Amino acid sequence: MADLVVVFQAVGELERVRRAMADVADAVRLIEPPPQVADLVPPYLVVCDPARSALYEAIRAGAVIAGQVWHREPLPGALEDLGPPPTDGADAVGRVSIAFVAPCIAEDDHLRLTVQIERDVSGVFPYLNALLPHATYNPEGPTFTFMDGPRLVNLFPHRAAIARVREMQDAWRTITHLVRTINDAWNRRDSIKPLYERRVQISVLEIFSRLPRTNCRACGELTCLAFAAKLLQGEQRIENCTPVFGGDREHLKDALLDIVAGLGV
Repeated sequence: MADLVVVFQAVGELERVRRAMADVADAVRLIEPPPQVADLVPPYLVVCDPARSALYEAIRAGAVIAGQVWHREPLPGALEDLGPPPTDGADAVGRVSIAFVAPCIAEDDHLRLTVQIERDVSGVFPYLNALLPHATYNPEGPTFTFMDGPRLVNLFPHRAAIARVREMQDAWRTITHLVRTINDAWNRRDSIKPLYERRVQISVLEIFSRLPRTNCRACGELTCLAFAAKLLQGEQRIENCTPVFGGDREHLKDALLDIVAGLGV
């Protein structure tokens, strides 16, 4: 069977699980971040099949994990474009931690994760709005959504929902790049004219990919694609997708809520 990647919100929980798997330590690998990202992102475990039962026993005993996903080999050069960490400037973000990781609902060979952010970063959103022309800004949320390459990043005051991450070292890279982008905008704010107006750049297909895609018509539209278009235009309400909200597709709800949060619907 394929190996598992196990991610933890707290390093103490990782160490607790490692101790619980001491008898099968040869089947467990600790993957630590390199120096340029080690101050921001946590290590994780790769658990091979012989250690899997010990892992589940540790979880049953109360160990808390952020999630587990199938292991994929790191992308070549996943962290190369980051460069060294900045040596000056204020930190607008504070501590970050991975609170949740799972396969993407729309693309199960990619990952989605939730990153908790210690400080309220919503004050940076108008500056990011001025710097990133293809982003979505909802000042009423407030939320700020943008693409980091193929990755979708949805920022809230104290968390980020990130989708389309390829594997965990790509997650390290994405989190580090996000923190540096926020801090860079904040430290340059005196030279940036903030843009406070609402902008919408999310596409119909982005919403559609997170719907059940069964064309059940419970929402009153002929197709899920039509529902996505009406949602984007503000002519539908998200809770009208009753299979997701109270039906047999509730597992889609979190991903759908994350993508439409930037619309204010």
